[in-house]
Parts: sequence; structure tokens; C-alpha cells
Amino acid sequence: MAFTVQDFEDLVRLLEEKPEWRERMRQLILTRELLQLPDLVRQLIESVQRLSEEFAAYRQLTDQRFAELAEAQQRTEQRLQQLSEEFAAYRQLTDQRFAELAEAQQRTEQRLQQLSEEFAAYRQLTDQRFAELAEAQQRTEQRLQQLSEEFAAYRQLTDQRFAELAEAQQRTEQRLQQLSEEFAAYRQLTDQRFAETNQQIAELVTAVRDLVRRLERLEDWQRGESGRRDGERYEQQVIARAPALFYGGSGGGMGEPHLREQLGRWLASLYRQGIEIDEHDDPLLADLIWWKGDRVMVTEVSLKVDAQDVRRAAARARTLRQVGINATPTVIGREWATPDTQALAQQEGVEWMVGSGLSQGFLEFRQISDGQEEAE
Repeated sequence: MAFTVQDFEDLVRLLEEKPEWRERMRQLILTRELLQLPDLVRQLIESVQRLSEEFAAYRQLTDQRFAELAEAQQRTEQRLQQLSEEFAAYRQLTDQRFAELAEAQQRTEQRLQQLSEEFAAYRQLTDQRFAELAEAQQRTEQRLQQLSEEFAAYRQLTDQRFAELAEAQQRTEQRLQQLSEEFAAYRQLTDQRFAETNQQIAELVTAVRDLVRRLERLEDWQRGESGRRDGERYEQQVIARAPALFYGGSGGGMGEPHLREQLGRWLASLYRQGIEIDEHDDPLLADLIWWKGDRVMVTEVSLKVDAQDVRRAAARARTLRQVGINATPTVIGREWATPDTQALAQQEGVEWMVGSGLSQGFLEFRQISDGQEEAE
């Protein structure tokens, strides 16, 4: 029998009236996966809710950790400040202790002098007491001899007393022997203590000498560091005043880009030949390169011009002359390190401006016109 529209409408009406039929019809029509879809959607919503809560908790934890990290950084900076202050205080305490050690050393030396004087007085007193003891012993012996002679007359009457005297004499000798041994032990102990004192003094003297050597090395380093900084300032001043010192011209100090480019063009032929230039001979390491026209001054700058400055200037100028540059070695400084240094400069053909003195070649370079073409 065919299923008509009227039958379908009747079925719909029955399903609306009978909810349990609708559930049964749904189970028959829909697949198990579609029936489970509402539960799956609820589970998905719950999962998303949990993830949202976990993300909020993680974000809160992250913010807390960032705050703890910032606080730890602040404590670190405070600790660094504290350590800096503690180091300054420790340094001040160390200087104070050095001063106290020097004062203690002075007191030790004074005490040693006092002990030396006391020992001399004690030795003199001991010698005097030994002399008095020897004299008393001599009187004792004389008195014993006298008693022996007197008791001889009464020997029969005083045998018992003489025996007692002999026994007393024996005890006296034993006591003298005991005193002698105690004195020898005391003398040995005194000598040992003096030896230990001398050893301690020697160790203290060694420690003080070591401290003095360290202080001297520190002072030498400080002087050297101060001299190095003064030399660098002087070199910078010379480079800055180069146009005034040479009466015009162009150039610059080591490390200036345009100077390195110019030296690179001059030394290109050596580089192409694969020739390596030693540091002592390398014009790139010169303190100052200055030129006017086709003349180039290869200059070493130092507060005290010494033989090494002269030889470096000469060697670096020779390197440029090897590639056809009309280079002249020059030294600039406030004074010569030794009188022989100026003689060495003349011997090596090095021009100079040292103190108020200028060489003839330096004066001639000043007179060159600044309008001539740059050396190529």
C-alpha cells in the first residue's frame, strides 16, 4: 500500500502528540554519531572552558614570575651596590691596616732595642752575681777550713756534731748541684726563647720586605699607567694640532679611515706581491702621517723621544719609499730620552721637533706650499 501525503501528516501529528515516539523515530532515522553529537558538543564546550581557565591560570603565573624576576633583578642591583660599598670600605680598612702594620713594626723595633738593652743589663748583673757567689764560696771554704781546725781540738767531744756537719755539707753540695742543673736548664730555655724571638723577628722582617716590594711594584705600575695616559693625551694633541705644527697639509692619525685608504693605495703594489709587512715597519701603525705636495712625513709621537721611536719612524718611512713615496721619518716630543737619541736621529736621517728644537728638514717641510698636489 502506497504512503500518501495524508499518511505523512498523520504521522507528524502522532509524533507531536507522542514524545516517546519522536525519540524512537529519531533513533531509527539518525545515525549513532548524530545522536552523540549534542554530548560531543557539550564535552567540547567543557574542554574549551577548561583550556580557558588553564590559560588564565598560566597567564597569572607568567605575570607573577615576571614580577618575581623584576624583583630579583632589583635585589641583584641592590646587592651590587652593597658589594661596591663593601669593597670601598674593605679597601679603606686595608690601607688602615697597612698603616697599623707599619706602626706595629716601628714599635717592634723599639721593643727589640729595649730588650737588647735589658739583656745587656741582665748579663752584667748576672756576671756580677757570679762574681759575688765565687767570693762567698771562697769565704765559705776559708770558714770551713777554720772550723775544721777548731773542731780537730774537740774531735773526741764533737764526733756526733761533726758527722751532722758532714751530712749538712753533703746536702749543701747536692743543693748546689741541683741549683747548677736548674741554672743550666734555665739558661738553655733562655737561649731557646732568644732563638725563637730572633726567628720571629727574621720572619717579620721578611714579610715587611715583601710588603715593601709589593708596594714598590704597585707604585711603578701606577707611574707607568699615568705615563701611558699622558703619552696618549700628548699624541692626540699633536694629531689635532698637526696643521699648525706643519704649517698646513693633510693627513691624520692611525685608524682614521681616509688615512688608511690613502696608505692602502700607496702600499697596493706590496700587497699584490704578497709581501707581508712587519709591525715595526708598517706605516699603518705610525702615530701620524702628514703630507704636502709629494712630501710625506712618517711621524712617531712621544713625550720622551727614545731610540725605539727613532728606529720605528725610519723603518716605516723606508717601507713607503720602497713603493716610490717621497717619505721622510720624523719624531715629535717634549724632550729627548737621552742625549744619544738626538745623535741617533741625525745618523738615521730622522727629522724632529723636540721641545723648542726643530731640525732643518722639519723647517723645510713647513716652507712647502700647501697648494701643491697631494702625493700619489
